Amino acid sequence: MKKNLLMLIPVLPYLIMTSLIFFILPTLEPSSKYFSIFMLLIIPAYCLISAFIYGLKNGNVWFYPIFMSIIFLPSIFMIIEIKALIYGGIYGAIALLGMFLGSLLKKRKGDDPDAEE
Repeated sequence: MKKNLLMLIPVLPYLIMTSLIFFILPTLEPSSKYFSIFMLLIIPAYCLISAFIYGLKNGNVWFYPIFMSIIFLPSIFMIIEIKALIYGGIYGAIALLGMFLGSLLKKRKGDDPDAEE
């Protein structure tokens, strides 16, 4: 139990920021162009960048992309139609890709004998 709690502590700042970004979504009008830009550009870019940074610092952690998808669910039920549920999966997949790339770079840095510590 204590080990699981220690794994969750590094993820909290990322999840809090993700929650704030996802909860901006219901304040936008679904028929506006800003809503589409937010859903198709800003949120995926944030998911990729934050997951890359998380992977770079912490390596692969299986529950991080799942949490990214789950945090999107309340926005769907507040204002967006249920058919936008696929976006949660897409955001999770983007987070998985970012985390994988970040952890790959972390491993590569760790294997480099010239890297400074």
